[in-house]
Amino acid sequence: MILDIHTHKPVPQPQGVISLRIRAGEEPKTALTEGQLYSAGIHPWDSAESDAFEAVAELCSQPQVAAIGECGVDILRGGPMFMQLNLFRRHIELSERIGKPIVVHCVKADDIICGLRRDLRPAMPWAIHGYRGKPSAASQLVKSGCYISFGEHFNADTLRAVPEERILAETDESELSIDAIISRLSEAAGRDLRPAIAANTLRFLGR
Repeated sequence: MILDIHTHKPVPQPQGVISLRIRAGEEPKTALTEGQLYSAGIHPWDSAESDAFEAVAELCSQPQVAAIGECGVDILRGGPMFMQLNLFRRHIELSERIGKPIVVHCVKADDIICGLRRDLRPAMPWAIHGYRGKPSAASQLVKSGCYISFGEHFNADTLRAVPEERILAETDESELSIDAIISRLSEAAGRDLRPAIAANTLRFLGR
């Protein structure tokens, strides 16, 4: 049962999708562990220096790579905005071409993400990972077609405002287990979210 849509924890993570951050000048991790699911992408923090997109495309073509990313837009950090947007668009094109969803890094860029979904009309789903924003911003992302993934730190009001069928969970870099994080989310929501998160994760991944 896959419950953790985005983790940086080491193999094995039988309940999780391990995120591979591809950087320029580094050997891509092409030796994937059998039975483990991954995502792969170029982080927006690396956008100014990265020429590693072909390595991303190669990795994402492998069946064990279930999603693309994390990739996206970060207003506070990373390369110039035109570089971040150009790189993110390449990830979106790859996602549409090979039919895999995107795990999105979004910092102070909710309006940009909504605008891209409106303009590009992607067929594949996107998940905004580690979301801590306000309910109103999350509602706009949901209306644009995004899933919202919550981690160890989250806004409880936002969690309660997101429709249950759009909620995902993640450990990211937390020391907590995904079960512990889902327990915290369930407590804040006032109901057991585990069945919904399990179903949503499978639907997001197309499995």
